[in-house]
Amino acid sequence: MKRVLVNFISIGRNGIDIPRLLKLQAINSLGCELDLFSGTFIKKIEPAEKDVYTFNETIPEFKSLPEINWTKTKFMLYALEMNIKGLFRVRGIIKNDYDVIYSPASVLEFLLIPFVVKLFSRKIIWVSVFDNTVPFTEPGNRFSRFLAWIFFRFSLALLKKADTIFVVSEDLRDFMLRKGFSRHKIILSANGIENELIKTATADSKCNIDALFVGRINEAKGIYDMLEVLRLVRKKYPHFQLAVMGEGDEITKRKFREKIKEMDLGNNVQLLGFKTGLEKFEIIKSSRCFLFLSTRESFGIALLEAVCSGIPVLAYDLPQFARLYPNGEVDISPKGDWKMVAEKVISLFERGNFSNEKGKLLIDKYSWKKVAEIEYNAIKIL
Repeated sequence: MKRVLVNFISIGRNGIDIPRLLKLQAINSLGCELDLFSGTFIKKIEPAEKDVYTFNETIPEFKSLPEINWTKTKFMLYALEMNIKGLFRVRGIIKNDYDVIYSPASVLEFLLIPFVVKLFSRKIIWVSVFDNTVPFTEPGNRFSRFLAWIFFRFSLALLKKADTIFVVSEDLRDFMLRKGFSRHKIILSANGIENELIKTATADSKCNIDALFVGRINEAKGIYDMLEVLRLVRKKYPHFQLAVMGEGDEITKRKFREKIKEMDLGNNVQLLGFKTGLEKFEIIKSSRCFLFLSTRESFGIALLEAVCSGIPVLAYDLPQFARLYPNGEVDISPKGDWKMVAEKVISLFERGNFSNEKGKLLIDKYSWKKVAEIEYNAIKIL
């Protein structure tokens, strides 16, 4: 049985996000022993028969972390602190005879420790998931975005030393090849959804959500375009309700709330915060449509979850969506054309048909179990 150390160095107060836990538990059940490294402690990943939604609650170290109103700067400093602490444990990691060190994403804070481990140990295998790129220009604070781009470039440099890289889409595979990564290191994987939970969830007729967005509260996710859509739709439907499910850094959330107030949309916007488990999917299924006006995505898990939940989805035209949704599962509009999106929303509500039957057919195509099988089959032969 392979012994795998999962480097989740900036795990944060709330622990691992549920989708990653589902995948890791599935890898565990297939035949790997997984330990979680947080920089200050190591814990075993619970086996798949344990309730994934209570996993984080069983680790008391999370409860001892200070309450922080996160900003991008504070998070970067926190990640730096955790990596510095983690460097003092590199020798112990090497002595512990792990077969594999695993980076759950290819962001800088998850790559530094494995890179250092590889410098001192040829025996241990380093595998990483590559699921996103960072362009030079993107909406938001210019300095923060520039820093993110610089960190991304450093990440690519460190990633060259990885033994295997799981990419979640063909577009990302092509990106890696263009950047000079060896083809034999790259394995095309995928993303998954909580398909069994989607099947279990039922709509609540008491829920009053006309349009829903799920994701990070961030300019690049199209949050301000959604408000423009709402402003136009409200002229036709004055009581139209847009719900936003997700979190973001404190500065961005404050600006978003100020914009809502400035546009006089306070009575039409519900900020739901972060939701998970059955509650999340019951809210999705209870919504009449889903807005996803992101200007850049590598995959879009939240979008796929909404599609498979069987509600109409409206999104901007991003290259990978034509491949992922070739049969009209998503209603596509040109990027940035929020007026067209608003017109489509009004048309949808005039028709009154809030079902996405084509989307429901995709539910068994994507699962974290299938993703775990791809990664496990690669790990076991390394």
